Amino acid sequence: MLEDEYVETYYPPDKVERIHTDNMEWLQMAERLTELEKQHQRKGRLLDVGCGIGTFLRLAREQNWESHGVEPSKSGSAFAQEMYKLDVKCGDIFEAEFPSAHFDAITLYHVLEHISELNPLLSELRRVLKPQTGTLVIEVPNGESLQSRVQKANWPYVHPRDHLYYFSARSLPNLLRKHGFQNITLGKPKRVSPIAGVSFALRQVATAALVRFHLGTVIRVYAS
Repeated sequence: MLEDEYVETYYPPDKVERIHTDNMEWLQMAERLTELEKQHQRKGRLLDVGCGIGTFLRLAREQNWESHGVEPSKSGSAFAQEMYKLDVKCGDIFEAEFPSAHFDAITLYHVLEHISELNPLLSELRRVLKPQTGTLVIEVPNGESLQSRVQKANWPYVHPRDHLYYFSARSLPNLLRKHGFQNITLGKPKRVSPIAGVSFALRQVATAALVRFHLGTVIRVYAS
């Protein structure tokens, strides 16, 4: 797991305010929720692991999901609890001690690459997800993306201090299969922007092409 000092400095007040008021943040979370609802059409109990200040969970609640979260940062979880009135536990998923087969959907957006001990976490996710009908969603930086290959050490997702693993469209599904997850499919993350126009439309088309060939900046995987 990450150092306590790092966790507690991850959401300083200025960053919380920036996220809270950032149109791109809300658009990105809405894009994630839209695809989740296409993959898992029956709404139910949702857990967002590493939920930050709760943006995704708030949107999900507005769409009639029963929203729950865990977040190790005290400042991030406090904001979600106090400002959005969300059920967010400060800590990790093990400390939360959720019942077995409890959640219809579990999401981890840019969390798995931060975790030092992957196997215990994936086993716990498997335990608390409803068997057969539950959906697990994991999004991580794509270590085999075109951007990473071109920029190499200058790739923005190269964070030696806290990005402990880099996954590909092959390695992440293989890891999930080893933990008993099945029906694994790759999502199609879309580029979002508060400003529409020809330039954005062209970038959106380029992004879709990269995702199709597993060369997009991020990988999103669905499993049950």
